[in-house]
Amino acid sequence: LSGSDFSDADIRNAPRTSSLNFSAVFPRKASGYAVIVSKKTARLSVTRHRLKRRTLAALRSLPTLPNGLLVYPKASALKLTSEDMRAELMFLVEKRSGSV
Repeated sequence: LSGSDFSDADIRNAPRTSSLNFSAVFPRKASGYAVIVSKKTARLSVTRHRLKRRTLAALRSLPTLPNGLLVYPKASALKLTSEDMRAELMFLVEKRSGSV
């Protein structure tokens, strides 16, 4: 996803869901997925990038993803194992699709 794929209004009005370690936004007009880690979440660039890489790897391992997905990991996600991260992201996606 890039900034040109959606507007601020698309994100503001998009459905949202959250869990203990992640928040997710499901923009209607976007396609693909992105992970956004702010400086407030992790001060050091190394830590932000590690969290982003681990979250992206977990997303890529999921069997299905919605058309548009923005994931905002919380600082507590750094302590998760890869399997726990994958399970929690799967829960978020299923929660949005109505499976849970």
